[in-house]
Amino acid sequence: METDLVSRLEEAANRFVIPLRMNEGFDEQALLQLQEEIDRCGTAWREGTHVPKRAALILAELFPAIEACAWLYEGKMRQRIQEAGAMVSEAVTAALD
Repeated sequence: METDLVSRLEEAANRFVIPLRMNEGFDEQALLQLQEEIDRCGTAWREGTHVPKRAALILAELFPAIEACAWLYEGKMRQRIQEAGAMVSEAVTAALD
């Protein structure tokens, strides 16, 4: 089950970040899915004693990756991406708290 959670998290992260990085635009549905997967992981790990290493790496890299992508865009789109990065960061903090 742990491997499935991490795989789903990785897929959701890639579905959101890769199009941003490729300058293909912002996918609101992919952002919502990413937040759901972060929440799902947080719920699963809440009672545990550790977070899988691969998941920790994914979670640690999300905000910097999203923030870096924001600079590929201008104006309101850049601002929206930065807001999404902050939302993801908050979801990660809540999941690991």
